[in-house]
Amino acid sequence: MKLFIRSLFLLLLGLCAVDASAQFFYFGRNKVQYTDFEWHVLKTEHFDIYYYPEMKDLAERGAFFAEESYKLLEMDFNHSLNQRVPLIFYSSHLHFQQTNTTGGFIPEGVGGFFEFLKGRVVIPSDGSTAQFKHVIRHELVHVFMQSKISRVMTDHRKAQDRQPPLWFTEGLAEYWSTEWDAQADMVMRDATLNDIVVGLNDMDRIYGSFLMYKEGQNALEYIGKAYGKEKVLLLMENFWKENSFSNILRITIGKSYKEFDEEWLYALKKQYYPLYAKEDSPSRAAKAIVMDGFNSKPVVFERDSVREVYFIGNKTGYSGIFKKSVEPRIPPDAMTGFSANVAQEPAENVIEGERTDEFEAFHLLRGKIDISKDGLLAFVTKSGENDALHLYDVVRAKMVETFRFRSLVGIGSASWSPDGKQVVFSSIDKSGNNDLYILNIETKELRKLTNDYYDDRDPAWSPDGKKIAFASDRTPFGTNNKNNLFLYDVETGAIDYLTYGDDNYLSPAWSKDGSRIAFTCDKGGVQNVWLMDMSKKFAGRRLDSLSGGRSMTKVTQFTTAAFDPTWTSNGDLVFTAFEKFSFQIRMVKNILAVADTSTTVALIDLYNKEKTWEAKSIAGTSETKSYKYQGEYSLDIAQSAISTDPVFGTSGGAAIALSDLLGNDQYYFLLYNSAQTQDELLSSFNVAISRISLKRRTSYAYGIYRFTGRRYDLTDKDVFFFERVFGGYFALSYPLTKFQRIEASVSLSNSNKDADLRLEDRKALLLSNSLAFIHDNSLWGPSGPLDGSRFSFTLAYTSDIQYSNANYYSVIFDYRNYMRLSQRSAFASRFWLWYNGGKEARRFVMGGSWDLRGWPRWSIRGEKLWLTSQELRFPFLDALALQFPFGGIVFSSLRGALFFDAGSAWDDKYTATFGSIGGGVRMNFGGVLVLRYDIGKRIEKNFNSIQDGLFHQFFFGWDF
Repeated sequence: MKLFIRSLFLLLLGLCAVDASAQFFYFGRNKVQYTDFEWHVLKTEHFDIYYYPEMKDLAERGAFFAEESYKLLEMDFNHSLNQRVPLIFYSSHLHFQQTNTTGGFIPEGVGGFFEFLKGRVVIPSDGSTAQFKHVIRHELVHVFMQSKISRVMTDHRKAQDRQPPLWFTEGLAEYWSTEWDAQADMVMRDATLNDIVVGLNDMDRIYGSFLMYKEGQNALEYIGKAYGKEKVLLLMENFWKENSFSNILRITIGKSYKEFDEEWLYALKKQYYPLYAKEDSPSRAAKAIVMDGFNSKPVVFERDSVREVYFIGNKTGYSGIFKKSVEPRIPPDAMTGFSANVAQEPAENVIEGERTDEFEAFHLLRGKIDISKDGLLAFVTKSGENDALHLYDVVRAKMVETFRFRSLVGIGSASWSPDGKQVVFSSIDKSGNNDLYILNIETKELRKLTNDYYDDRDPAWSPDGKKIAFASDRTPFGTNNKNNLFLYDVETGAIDYLTYGDDNYLSPAWSKDGSRIAFTCDKGGVQNVWLMDMSKKFAGRRLDSLSGGRSMTKVTQFTTAAFDPTWTSNGDLVFTAFEKFSFQIRMVKNILAVADTSTTVALIDLYNKEKTWEAKSIAGTSETKSYKYQGEYSLDIAQSAISTDPVFGTSGGAAIALSDLLGNDQYYFLLYNSAQTQDELLSSFNVAISRISLKRRTSYAYGIYRFTGRRYDLTDKDVFFFERVFGGYFALSYPLTKFQRIEASVSLSNSNKDADLRLEDRKALLLSNSLAFIHDNSLWGPSGPLDGSRFSFTLAYTSDIQYSNANYYSVIFDYRNYMRLSQRSAFASRFWLWYNGGKEARRFVMGGSWDLRGWPRWSIRGEKLWLTSQELRFPFLDALALQFPFGGIVFSSLRGALFFDAGSAWDDKYTATFGSIGGGVRMNFGGVLVLRYDIGKRIEKNFNSIQDGLFHQFFFGWDF
């Protein structure tokens, strides 16, 4: 997409040829449109539902939930929407990541969003109908809140130039879309007990984080209970009265932020501090194996005397597979006898992701990994359009095989059969259903085990090979997003209950002898690890095995949560624990002994089982209409401007942009006039029209333009001239992978240039062509890249095909490498070699904070150019706080740099080499702007002398 914006930008500047020198600024990863969606529209009473035919049933269920939510929210907000709401559904998160309704990349954890410009709501399914319902209601709260605030401000004749703070916006969306659950309580318990929680007055310290969402929800829960639920609505009704939301809170409940914080934070301490009487933090009750970074989905591999934990982790910004020995590898100290702490030893990166298309992304929270007895590690990554199942030999340290399935989109947890010949896994197909599958590794045969709209996940194959335990929402409690455990009979296909209740049961794991199953359950309000003895049953009202019940024993008593338990051969239990807002790998030894001493035992009665729930759908319940999507366009931007310049005079015009609802097609229109006299009015109109298509994998853009006026162009040898130019262009971009792409463009323009030093006008019919290859797998920090590499190679040729007044070619080589030194420091290198040659070849420019530092901006010019930059990047200050009598301000993520630059630019004869050396500080503002200050010395006179004083440069821009 950026390619076409750049191409349009060049046209708007009136460049008559493809300026290859602009292309080096453009890197970035690719948002690949792998899937050719055939969009349809389902119209209900209040919504336009956009979907593709494979997910029609899911769309009809979503439509029912949307209309149901509309009625409830209409009462909650005491407000009705005056426009229809477009809902765009995707059947999986991988499809959702391809959406063009937003230009940026969508992270793994984003479950949907409300886009304010066109009022669009975009939501994927993750296989869970209850979660799909929750996200729909969550996003519709945003829609209603924006409409409500707009109505309140309009009624009181106030400008609609502000919105409530993000903690309220997201907290309200959760408060009015779901019940307070174990996950929310986990976050607040951890934040309160570890003194991470902040009040409303300091919410900017955790701005945009998941903790902020849950604190906002909890604050509104508290207001509803302590002051009345009607106060939440009154916060919106009173929004027009004050600019400060703290003052609005005081008007509504009688307390400002500061006063409310004292009361609310104290209430949290009273609620959670007593938990320590019966529960422990994971760090107090379990051995630490991995502490640093993000860690999840552990599995234990044992051979000879070595026990190693393999897990999915993210420690440097790139996710991957890591391994760590359960016991310390460093022997005890000979003098003291003390053993090393396992958690202090570094984990080894076995498979590094997010650098190539093969391992494009790991799903950190979605799918478990598993290792066979022979050491074959089965794991899942995003690889191109869909997920892929990989097999890696941990003994020989090599990839064995990769499986891709055209009919399956997202793949979840995997589990080996005892003989190592088959793998069972969960997967979401294009319909959005999450079912179980078995893959025979030898025959490549894929067999579907379940086939319904229930959310089946976390399969675990029993040691005897006869049963598969899995979690599913197929009980009546599933409508409340509750999962229970089931047993699938591999031979008969029968499904039996293991648990039945209004709690969340997940991640079953068989002991090595198959006598017990460990799993997680949030019974009691906290997700802990429980054990079930498969050999013991108690009799229900009927005495057969299917109608009786089993017991479950709680083996951890954590204040926060545990996830994904896995067994060792000697009965230890390894799992992921949440503490201090991080996911850690921990272990409890001899878990059976712990179970024997546990006093928390629950009985599971399977006699009174009710039927599974049936999904509700809009079909047959109200009048609906469905048709194929043809493109629905609306205005994005309309802006006019006028400017006056002592050299170029007065000019004015307007720019308009519009796009279709799905963001696949975009149109840009520019019209302005630079006439200085009435006679020039008609001849001085400037027009540009462009279309950008992002629907297919190969994106393209084309347009026409007509520009006339005075130019000041440092890349042109004439510098100052008058030019009339009209023509058209076509450009395309084909992403090979997320990290590599090929770009091509062609333009034809008729140019008439009048320069002061020319005796007559230069006329030309310019045909310009360019071809480029771009690679980028860099990982960014607060001020620029810290890891990975970026590369661009461009060939371009411009020729006057009518008058032969211009004929030149361009070669541009740009390579940048980032060598990681630590978590937050790196050594960066940049190498440029640019070459323009031929008649009327354009010049490159250099100098300033973005390239050759210390030299005046764009002061070094030439048809040929080279540059090298070497830079050490490191943390300077994590935070700088300034406190004033009227308030304070905090600057965060200040980064330092030490640099050396060298380069030159020339036309025909190489004259001198320029350089600089120094240091600088970078400051990031809101993730969108980086301010730069550099100080140092220029290397002058062809590298023969150093500047006497010091240069100082203050500018903006990311590090290269």
